[in-house]
Amino acid sequence: MNANETLTRAMVTAFTSGDLAAVASHFHEDAVWELPGSSLVSGTYRGPDEIVGFLGRAFELSGGTLALELVDILGSDWGSVQVQTVTAARDGRVLDCVEVLAHEIRDGKFVRTYHRPDQDAIKAFFG
Repeated sequence: MNANETLTRAMVTAFTSGDLAAVASHFHEDAVWELPGSSLVSGTYRGPDEIVGFLGRAFELSGGTLALELVDILGSDWGSVQVQTVTAARDGRVLDCVEVLAHEIRDGKFVRTYHRPDQDAIKAFFG
């Protein structure tokens, strides 16, 4: 396992355990996370505070039901690719989709995340 895969696994573990401070610590101060689309959670988030804010908001909007299951992480010198399933249920809506996140990593920190979910599923669930 290379260092970038290890970093990504540590970030996912922190997120799934609810340790958002640890999640934030893995991002460079100028990091960018982009989630395209037109849902309530879509957007470009800059810096650890906005990125963690977005993750927390998605969890809150799901009524606390948002969960991810890691499928795989592929690490390289450039960064990592994270494949996961995301599920949630609230107000009669169900989210169950596969997402791919490409993380550009430099000096042991995430500098850019390209988050690519099923945009239709995200919009239908979050609005």
